[in-house]
Amino acid sequence: MEEYYLMWLSRVDGFGFKKINQLMELFGSAEALWYAEPSDIRKTPVLTPKMAETLLLSRDETQLNDWIMELEEKGIAFYSYWNPRYPRLLKEISDPPLGIYVRGELPDDDIDTVAIIGARKCSRYGATVAYEIAKDLGKTNIIVISGMARGIDSEGHRGILDGGGKTIAVLGCGVDICYPPENQELMQRIAENGCVISEFPPGTPAMPGHFPSRNRIIAGLSKMVVVVEAGKKSGTLITADLALDYGRDVFVVPGNVTSALSKGTNELIKQGCPIITEGNDILDVLGISYNEEEKVKFKNKVAENISVEEKEVYVLIETENPISAETLCHKLHKDIQDVQYILSLLELSGYITKIPQAGYIRAN
Repeated sequence: MEEYYLMWLSRVDGFGFKKINQLMELFGSAEALWYAEPSDIRKTPVLTPKMAETLLLSRDETQLNDWIMELEEKGIAFYSYWNPRYPRLLKEISDPPLGIYVRGELPDDDIDTVAIIGARKCSRYGATVAYEIAKDLGKTNIIVISGMARGIDSEGHRGILDGGGKTIAVLGCGVDICYPPENQELMQRIAENGCVISEFPPGTPAMPGHFPSRNRIIAGLSKMVVVVEAGKKSGTLITADLALDYGRDVFVVPGNVTSALSKGTNELIKQGCPIITEGNDILDVLGISYNEEEKVKFKNKVAENISVEEKEVYVLIETENPISAETLCHKLHKDIQDVQYILSLLELSGYITKIPQAGYIRAN
């Protein structure tokens, strides 16, 4: 029952981790605090008179039983900071949640976790790269973490699932609420192949103020963070900054320098964050090695699946004779920025390979 009393404490308005930790040290346990005499609570040195009355009024047995029944009916678990199942990495951050609600199964602490995050209104380029990197990681024992938002987050989740791996979605609402609503099927897949977690109780709606809190959990749970696309001022950059504060490695997928969606990522590169272009880069950072047959690499796709603009460039690239970006510009009568962007997309998607000092050829 101690976990349920800790859940009660986590739901008391105005009580943060530091305050509750002080109360735990004074009373020994959450259960002891629940049954403590009102006079003992009122004279507790770490509580103001208003806080003491708030705590006393919150000791509602009927309400607590309703919360417990709700968790059982919805298949939701609650893990407090003191529970052995609480993620070790999350304990290391400066402001860990007192507890988390979980639908699905939390991974063991010894499994590497990688966050893939980025813009909600992402480009097709960004969506493709996020999906492909995550899908390739599905062949490994790496777990992808993201926030199940539209755009890059969702593509990261889908990629790892389609690759046969597991993923964790951290929500800015209760784990019984799907946000955005169109991700209902994705959310179910995540719960069945990983877990959905939140520090917010079931029934809590998605609110703008919840997402910064959600972002710190994404950063805290991850051993490293990969940013695919981000505007100059975005929640993605907040998550990246938090990850750096927590001592996590932050890597960046380069984007089109003329795109607003690349301003944030390019700024991170300027600040010294390393560039990443494929799943194998992640394995190298984590110290995971595979033989040649098992290495993570992007799949070559058939040219019929690419856009008209990409096909215009692709058909001019040969298998053996490299062609430069400048030559392509001349042949297509296009600006160098546009051609370089399309070449980057084709290269990251596995269609072409760049030969240093020579140009581009089709990938084998």
